[in-house]
Amino acid sequence: MAFDAARYEREVIAPLRGLRGGLPDGDPMTRYALTPGMRDAEIEEQLRRVRTFWNQRATVNAATAAAKVCRLLQAADEERKNSAGNRMNTAAYWAEQTAAHQARARAAVAALAQNLQVAYGGVGRVTRVQLAALVATSGLGEREVADALRQAKLRVVDPITLPTDCGLDRTAYKALLDNLAVTGAPTIVHLLHPGITGYRLVGGFVASGGRALDAATVDARIRAAETAADGAAVRAAKAVLGVLRTGLLQGRDLATVALFQVADRMGQLRLDGLPDTMLISTAVDLGLVPEDADLLVSSLPAPTASPTARIRELVADGRLRTAQQQLASVAATATDLDDLRALIARTDAAVADLIEQADQALAAGREEDAERLSGQAAALATDDDAIAARLRGLRPPPPRDLRLRPGRVTTLTWSPPLTGITGLHYRVVRAADWPPASPLDGVLIAETDTTSAEDADASVARRFGYAVFVAGAADVWSRAAEAVVTIIPPVSDVVVRTDRDQAVVSWRTHPAVVAVKVRRTTGRPPSGPADGVEIPAGTASFTDTAIREGTDYYYSIVAVYQDERLHDVRSPEVLVSVAPRRPAAAVEDLAVEPIETVGGFTRLRLSWTPQPSVEVRIRRAERRPAWTCGTELPEAAIGEFGHEVAGVAGSAGERSTLITEVPEGFHVYVPFAIGGTGAVVGRFVAQGLAAPLSQVKVERLGDRVTLSWVWPEAAGLAEVTWTPDTGQRSTFRVTRHQYLAESGCRLDAGPGGGTVSVVAVTVGPLGEARSPARQCVVTGRQGRLSYTVQRLPDLRRRFSRSRVLRVVAETGCQVEHLVLVARHGQVMPLRPDQGTEILRCSALDFTAGQAREFPFELPDGVAKPYWIRCFIVPPHGATIADPPVDQLKV
Repeated sequence: MAFDAARYEREVIAPLRGLRGGLPDGDPMTRYALTPGMRDAEIEEQLRRVRTFWNQRATVNAATAAAKVCRLLQAADEERKNSAGNRMNTAAYWAEQTAAHQARARAAVAALAQNLQVAYGGVGRVTRVQLAALVATSGLGEREVADALRQAKLRVVDPITLPTDCGLDRTAYKALLDNLAVTGAPTIVHLLHPGITGYRLVGGFVASGGRALDAATVDARIRAAETAADGAAVRAAKAVLGVLRTGLLQGRDLATVALFQVADRMGQLRLDGLPDTMLISTAVDLGLVPEDADLLVSSLPAPTASPTARIRELVADGRLRTAQQQLASVAATATDLDDLRALIARTDAAVADLIEQADQALAAGREEDAERLSGQAAALATDDDAIAARLRGLRPPPPRDLRLRPGRVTTLTWSPPLTGITGLHYRVVRAADWPPASPLDGVLIAETDTTSAEDADASVARRFGYAVFVAGAADVWSRAAEAVVTIIPPVSDVVVRTDRDQAVVSWRTHPAVVAVKVRRTTGRPPSGPADGVEIPAGTASFTDTAIREGTDYYYSIVAVYQDERLHDVRSPEVLVSVAPRRPAAAVEDLAVEPIETVGGFTRLRLSWTPQPSVEVRIRRAERRPAWTCGTELPEAAIGEFGHEVAGVAGSAGERSTLITEVPEGFHVYVPFAIGGTGAVVGRFVAQGLAAPLSQVKVERLGDRVTLSWVWPEAAGLAEVTWTPDTGQRSTFRVTRHQYLAESGCRLDAGPGGGTVSVVAVTVGPLGEARSPARQCVVTGRQGRLSYTVQRLPDLRRRFSRSRVLRVVAETGCQVEHLVLVARHGQVMPLRPDQGTEILRCSALDFTAGQAREFPFELPDGVAKPYWIRCFIVPPHGATIADPPVDQLKV
């Protein structure tokens, strides 16, 4: 079934133009122009047409009421697509939606009937304006609302003073309301606190859970909106939050803004005739506590002089035509009738003046100004369909910056015009000598929605004019962007092959070429078209044998064509340089050596054996080359592989070197030797570089050593190498899982020392990547000694100054010096230099359990009291335990 746009505009869009807030709960089938009995394929096609209609109306003259309605419909459609997905294309889905809507309508009628019983019982009737307000508010039809009318009672509460101004700029506040409707949030309170109910606004904002209307809340919502998926509702929310943040910076109170918004909405509904009880119910539905809702509605100013106030508001809202229609309802005796007429006349004159200026701008070729002026007129009369249609049918500005690149194929590129018109598409046409005057003239080159086109059929050495036209969805074509060119394509795809005594140069030309002229200069480029020596050449190549190695040569290559009078026409020259050199051989001994890692990069040394007069370039990639070692290529072809390795060039002995830095990962390095016949592929080297381990530490406990480190993010495997001071080196691997399960890496080191190194390993599609090694020294297990100071066992010598130092080894160890010192006073010496040395034994080798005795004499010159204590010098490799204090103190 065909989509009737005019009927849809009349039956769906028009009734919603005066909508305030979000969309009512209308019939979903009607909203999507669906009819019972449609098949799935018909439904899918109809949905596409309706969405296309929304998109066109929402973007063309975005300030009109119809455009605003379409944006609301698009936002609701996005929500429905997010929840229903492809089920929207099925008849079963719409049957479910229709049944659900009918159930809601029945429930809404029952609820409305109950409210009306309370609201209108004392009056017994409602006006038609009130009936229309009920229909707009409830989403029900007039028949359903009429069925729900009942007698009701009214009650009175003491009024409060409501704010007459929200404190925000009027334009900013209007934009806030428009964007808030797109978000689906009825008030700024609901935008800042989704799902909130039971809050107060009279006397300030009060809500449970410590919720507030302050800068912290606004900033938190802005951060949440920045991370949310993009969409119409999210963009609208960002716009509202931006207005609120600006208001806070200007010292505005958001509670006052929220109270004004609710009061203003209730006042508008009262102007439309909604009874107070229904206003209270609506305020409660917005989340206000019943006490605040009742107090707020009761405090609304009486709708005196509502026709004139309504007309002024309509004009301020840009609904000029509606205001003109409602002017007839103002009594002839109204005191401000003349002012209203003058206001409407001034606004109507402003609209007419803007339209006239737009016509003048359009006639003068200033399409951007015409579009701007027409948009301003449409903003003053958003309900004027003729102005909206005029804006949709405006001629767009021409494309900008048209550029032609002639060659075997002439390429045209341009920039889109500066316009708000959507659905832009272009027509490119060509004519002899001058550009075509209209999109229908000349030879059609392309019709496209991109900003480029190609012409492969234009004759060479002929003058042509090109024109590019653009149109929008209304298919009104712009003026032309024009260019005139004589197509004289130069040679292309030049290939140079040299050895030490000749150069062979070839190229491609346009089929219409009649000759190619080549001139050669030595040591410098040519200074003009006649400079240098002419070289015989065919139309596709030449060979020059009069050159020698070590000299630079330059060739100027010019294609020659003939115009319609058979006169020669020369193309722009193409300049190539040649440095004769011998053919290159493949580099087969490339070496890649890591030096150090700094940050996420590793410094490498690449080296190879150089060749006379041959340049070597090394390129790096994450894949192996498709060529084998020894393959000859055009020099330009090597650029297809990876990235060239840059760095500091040098030499080491007989090898050339290149110091560079590369990121972590697995890389393949390929040397290319550039000689006279082109590039020769060398033997590649695959080198994996992983991030190193950090904070490597060792801890000995007896004969076992625990090794710990911090893993780099990408590594899941580590290789550990243990090299004892004496013995055979061993290597093993540890997974990250094993490391975590055992809280580190453990190895049996024995009593001796050694060195342990750890390398991080990552595995990729090309193999393993290894990090630079991190090394730690493991010291040998320390020996332990104990000692006592004893008198001699001979009774005759018990009072002599002779003593014996008895040392026992708990474990085997070697001691360089064993020193016994004495110190006068009450303080025990803590180091050997804090006392007088009375005994020194050197180069001692203890076995486990061995006891050795060393006799000595107590010093004569040390007055009592004094201490005697033994030390190991130097203090490593073993420890010594002191005896009881009474043996140390004399």
